[in-house]
Amino acid sequence: MAQFIERRKQYRLPFEDKAIFTDGKRSFTSYASNLSKGGLFVTSLEPFPIETTGHLVFSVPEFPYCLSLKAKVAHIVFDRQRCEVENGMGFMFLDVPEEHQRLIDNHLLNQQEAFQELKVLLAVENPNAEKVGRCLTRVPSLRRHDLLALRYRVNRICTLFEPEPLTGTPSLSRKAG
Repeated sequence: MAQFIERRKQYRLPFEDKAIFTDGKRSFTSYASNLSKGGLFVTSLEPFPIETTGHLVFSVPEFPYCLSLKAKVAHIVFDRQRCEVENGMGFMFLDVPEEHQRLIDNHLLNQQEAFQELKVLLAVENPNAEKVGRCLTRVPSLRRHDLLALRYRVNRICTLFEPEPLTGTPSLSRKAG
């Protein structure tokens, strides 16, 4: 079995929204499953070839309009053996205008804060349902989970924000470049 080598430079957070990509010849609409400062992963069983460039359109909740960014297919995931792995394409953003990058960065920061707040709320045996519900409005992708799955997902995602065991440096600052 081939060993997985992590090449990501930035952390990814869950992100569920429609995304449209066109290379000028063909258009494609699908759902995104995660977002980073530098790219977006969308699910697909018919990916574009690697290095295909075009425009990617999606929206972030804090902004009333869609973002249209130049992007290229940076990697493809197509795993027939494991149904828990999402098949699709990872897009890398290219030439992102500063104002759009700021919107993406702010969205990711808001998500990080919401996950960390949820982690604290869920740490007690009987979490306050009203406070958890309010926090989940900031992270809609988690609404469908029961308490057990919610605790797992939130704690798992919050590992991104913890210091690396050997270096003591937060994962985000190490991978943020």
